[in-house]
Amino acid sequence: MRIQFLGAAGCTSGSCYLLAFGDKQVLVDCGLFQGPEELKQRNYGDFPFVPSEIDAVILTHAHIDHSGLLPKLTRLGFKGPIYATAVTADLCAVMLADSGHIQEMEVERKNRKLARRGQPLLTPIYTVEDAAKTMEQFKRMVYDEELEVLPGLRLRFRDAGHILGAAIAELWVTEEGETTKFVFSGDLGNVGQPILQDPTYITEADVLVIESTYGTRLHEQREERLEHLADVVNRTMERGGNLLIPAFALGRTQDVLYALRVLQDQGAIPPLTIYIDSPLASKATEVFRKHTQVFDYETRAMVREDRSPFQGPGVHYTETVEDSKRLNSISGGLVIISASGMADAGRIKHHLKHNLWRPQAAVLLVGYQAEGTLGRRLQDGAEEVRIHGEQVKVRAEIATISGFSAHADQAGLLRWLRRFRHLGHVFVTHGEKESAEGFAELIEGELKVPVVVPRLDESYELRGTQAVSTWDTHYRSFSVEEDFSGVCQVVQGAEVQFRGAYGLAQRRFKIRNSIFTAFNLGSARQFFARLALVRLGHEAALVSAPAGDWEQQLAEVTGQAPWEVVQREVLQPAQLRSSGYFYLDQLPVWAASGYTTTSAGRLVENIYALAGAEEKPELFASAPDLARLWQLLAAGEFLPLEEVRRLLAPYRAKRPGAYRIEGQAPGVRALFGGTLEEPLTVAVLSNGEQGALHAFEQLLALGKAGEASGSTFGQ
Repeated sequence: MRIQFLGAAGCTSGSCYLLAFGDKQVLVDCGLFQGPEELKQRNYGDFPFVPSEIDAVILTHAHIDHSGLLPKLTRLGFKGPIYATAVTADLCAVMLADSGHIQEMEVERKNRKLARRGQPLLTPIYTVEDAAKTMEQFKRMVYDEELEVLPGLRLRFRDAGHILGAAIAELWVTEEGETTKFVFSGDLGNVGQPILQDPTYITEADVLVIESTYGTRLHEQREERLEHLADVVNRTMERGGNLLIPAFALGRTQDVLYALRVLQDQGAIPPLTIYIDSPLASKATEVFRKHTQVFDYETRAMVREDRSPFQGPGVHYTETVEDSKRLNSISGGLVIISASGMADAGRIKHHLKHNLWRPQAAVLLVGYQAEGTLGRRLQDGAEEVRIHGEQVKVRAEIATISGFSAHADQAGLLRWLRRFRHLGHVFVTHGEKESAEGFAELIEGELKVPVVVPRLDESYELRGTQAVSTWDTHYRSFSVEEDFSGVCQVVQGAEVQFRGAYGLAQRRFKIRNSIFTAFNLGSARQFFARLALVRLGHEAALVSAPAGDWEQQLAEVTGQAPWEVVQREVLQPAQLRSSGYFYLDQLPVWAASGYTTTSAGRLVENIYALAGAEEKPELFASAPDLARLWQLLAAGEFLPLEEVRRLLAPYRAKRPGAYRIEGQAPGVRALFGGTLEEPLTVAVLSNGEQGALHAFEQLLALGKAGEASGSTFGQ
């Protein structure tokens, strides 16, 4: 029995857990990655499993960071059932269609630019049609119903109190006559939340996977939250400004409407003109109206008394773009609730652009703001932000109310955990690194149970009373030199067997390397030029000697800059989305600066050491992109397999059947390759000059399927 953490590990998005037992594979959630660009790039890559081999999906709730890649999963071959509550299914019909529309519009915008340049066009992650087809695979369940969904797998959903329809998933997995109970918390809500029932308490779990979004923080109490909201509303209305509330269309928008209705009923704030400027929020609210039977008692009473928080003389729902634009001509007196909740996309960005510079206005952040988002920059006190290509001064009041979060805070999570009578292994997920690790330490200290914070893509074998990390066992002997800075990755077939990130990508700003960081490939760029020549049908590029200036030959053959040809013939058709040619003084945020050692022993950025760095761009690639390219080559999908073998013949490594491609430059060392059989991919990319070869040789030797044994927790 094995569990692999394919999302929401070390971050708060992309929730996805792969549970394998017997000959079955089940996903719990399949979410979209949000936040930093390097994480969002993962949405475009291959799944670290074969979609057609997944037997079922268990969906905890409709938020896009939990459901948002389901249409991609079905488009790529998943044919099985998707189990969810009825409310979640209805909400997903709205949310996934909207997400597909966003993907289409984003790609259409980018393709207009690519078409003008004569470059290959992109395809969206999925479309509205893909989303509609996905809904045909949903199987609706009700809370507390127990169902055998596969041989050896029973499922029960319990109310998570997070958003309408959100569920805790209880799974009983039977393998070789022994049954293990898994509990996946999904996203847990706090007690006493408006509209929703309180989270259901669970008393037993052999394996618990629990979220930690607010694992080290406390929310404002409900009364304090309402008082704080009233203060912000009254101050803004007295100044004559607009109050902008970035809010998730699902859950948060409805919570804010509820709170505003309560305050108006109490006379704590004046009658308001409220605009819900989000078609998605309007549709989600319609689903709420359809499922009043799952509301809490207080909200059901408000609906019966004709005091519904979702409608009234002051509440208006805009639908068209023209209606939305008209709001920007009004300088004050409005409350505008609009998506997205982190202000990173959607109509809220237009309203921010027209109001942030007004000192009379206010922006109220009522939800979690992930690192790298516009909402987080405003929350952190940015004096100026870039919106739609323009710099906008921040003169509006920026306020935050944490109590509106749909997530339980530290006290709420602990209250839920303390009700367990039996608790075996605990995996802490869905939290930024500091939050997850801090909460894990708290659980271990208070509840005296074994706790682990898994790494992204890490896999654990579950053996009786032990949970064994395949990374820490099979790769236990692997080590990097003290001065190594970079990333290491091993991929077998579609499964990530090992990943590690070390050192700093940007020393000046103390930005750490991550597995998604793109690194300068140095002289390995010549391999890509050679690959482009083969793609163009030039037999001479298949000669046995790899040495030579293949970029120069590519330029002579095509009459174009070699980086333009490689971009067109290799990077784009292989969909290496985080890779590209960048000038060293204009690196994107996900690329690492290289560091070389001077004669005086001082580290300096390699922009000062590479001749002509300002005249031609350097080729950068990430480890996941190189794994994708290798898999395409091994499958014969990029070139005929016979040509692939001739192309790689000069790069043979010491290990039989293995290949190694190397690149060097000042402050750069890159090695990647592996075997075509199975296939196995090893990549070691460094933005320094020490230890890369040593790391590659170790991983190539270790990189094969094998039984994990050794270090455990919970013994």
